[in-house]
Amino acid sequence: MTQQNRTAAHAGAIEPDVKVSGGRISITVDPKATHAKVTVHTTDTEGPIAEAVASTTFTENGATLRVIVSDETNSGTVFNAGGSVFSFGGNNVVIGSSSGVVVISGGDITIGGRRIVSGGRVVADQGTVVAGSGTITIDVTLPAGSSLSVNTKNAETTVRGDLKNLRLDARNGSVHAAGVQSLEAETHNGSVLVDRVDTDMEASTHNGSITIGAYNGQRGSARTHNGDVTISATPASSGRLSARTHNGNIHVRGASHLDLKTSTHNGRVW
Repeated sequence: MTQQNRTAAHAGAIEPDVKVSGGRISITVDPKATHAKVTVHTTDTEGPIAEAVASTTFTENGATLRVIVSDETNSGTVFNAGGSVFSFGGNNVVIGSSSGVVVISGGDITIGGRRIVSGGRVVADQGTVVAGSGTITIDVTLPAGSSLSVNTKNAETTVRGDLKNLRLDARNGSVHAAGVQSLEAETHNGSVLVDRVDTDMEASTHNGSITIGAYNGQRGSARTHNGDVTISATPASSGRLSARTHNGNIHVRGASHLDLKTSTHNGRVW
């Protein structure tokens, strides 16, 4: 295993700013926590994933903790096809996912974080079975009242517990969060699922659904090109709510008291 740990010097609520290309991000809000804690880890002990974890940087400025996981596997030109990533940069070729299932670098070939060919010579034992590449996992524990910013290319984000603000910018990846005061989420391929929004919401996705369990806000917008929009407004909500999709259905409940705007090109509204 390769692992990096950081405990924030700042006590109390904080806003981590996490940037990672691929893997999983798991956030837990713990009311008993006094300091934020971040663990970045992978089961790989060598190869591009292990190198990315080992190169993780932590920068703290007051109540902001920036976590950047080095993008070791996606330098150069990147193509996405059929859910796979093909990366070409310098003398390196990466085939598979952003975690680098197969990495060809000069005369070396690494599969699933294990060196198979070194300097043009096969170094793996005969009959070697490669189980697959490791995954970068970021585990974060936050004190109550904290916020979160995430920027990722290929990663899933899960939040347990309530956040003040949640900002997400993802190329490929979904987010599932519990309660947030303010939501700002944009993803190209992935769904947005939030159990509760208390004040304002700006959520958009190109391919994916948007689902808000309990909307208590005063200003909200949900837009998707291909996917459904489902929102349950509560009596505490007010103001304007907009729900739009090009290809998909819109289902908004409990919004008769709101200034509601809905539109879909291919789908139905109810």
